[in-house]
Amino acid sequence: MAIAQRLQMKPPCIKLNMSGYEPFLDFLKAYAIVCVLIGHTFPLIDKIGYPFWAGMQVPIFVLIQAFHVLKKSSSELNLKKIFFRILLPYLLVLFGIILIYLFLGGIDNMLIVNGLTRGGYGPGSYYPWIYVQLAIILHFVRPLFSKDNLPKQTLLWLVVCEGFEMLESYINLPDPIHRLLAIRYLFLIYLAWLWVEDGIVINKVTILLSVLSGLSIAYFYYCNVNNEPLFYTTGWAFQRWPCYFYVSSLFCYLLHVIFASVSKISFFDKIIKFLAKCSYEIFLVQMAVIAVCPRFGFIENKYLSLSMWITFVWISSLAGGYVFNQIYSKILKGIR
Repeated sequence: MAIAQRLQMKPPCIKLNMSGYEPFLDFLKAYAIVCVLIGHTFPLIDKIGYPFWAGMQVPIFVLIQAFHVLKKSSSELNLKKIFFRILLPYLLVLFGIILIYLFLGGIDNMLIVNGLTRGGYGPGSYYPWIYVQLAIILHFVRPLFSKDNLPKQTLLWLVVCEGFEMLESYINLPDPIHRLLAIRYLFLIYLAWLWVEDGIVINKVTILLSVLSGLSIAYFYYCNVNNEPLFYTTGWAFQRWPCYFYVSSLFCYLLHVIFASVSKISFFDKIIKFLAKCSYEIFLVQMAVIAVCPRFGFIENKYLSLSMWITFVWISSLAGGYVFNQIYSKILKGIR
């Protein structure tokens, strides 16, 4: 009887809330922002499999952004909301960074050039520009999705994503420009649509695809091989379409297993909600802190110096992100 019941069991599937609040997405945002801090502060993390567990922060954020748009029957491109929620706080932080640079000794031509080519200052300064591009792209591609043509849809997205890889390779696109373009994340839109249609499904096919995707991460990250013209050579080695099925399927399923356990504990549940609510502000503050705060070179012991700097960045980012969120939320309410 027990064996028969097991045989009749359906493969694991995580159905996400399509009409209201989805707590698992909060957990994903919380996890991703912690990984942002890890990736931007801890050295030598590539020695402990960084791309597999902490290197997919932005793809997770993109999956969440795309899911929220695609789950709706129609999308509305609210440029005013995007400006006030994403661009304005970023520009305020960017202005603050520039003021600090001026106070510390001025801005030379090289600093200006670096700011322009990198989309700003500090680690992750490209992300707000990526978010805006994806918001526009999602608005126009939303009507194109149809589950009736799944093979055709899959082929279309594969052709488009691989086409961009080959185009960038052919024109020898400068890496700083590639860094500011959302095209490397386009396949995540398709994967988010699969979330909308089927949820996060684990079966033999998705496990196989996840394993192949994981192997591609290892290949692109650890093997120094020129794959042009099939794959554009870039510093963002594992941020490309073959690497994303792992994060959208098997990895997010494993994160859900963790979420199902820790969310039952009140203390962790509060931390998750705090990190999720303030994730963007935490990101902006860490970007600014790392941009203007040098390593603690006045401490002779290099290990103590690094530990103190990491502690400072984390505390200031988390506390500053919370304060920024509270103040800016009140400002937004006043504007509305």
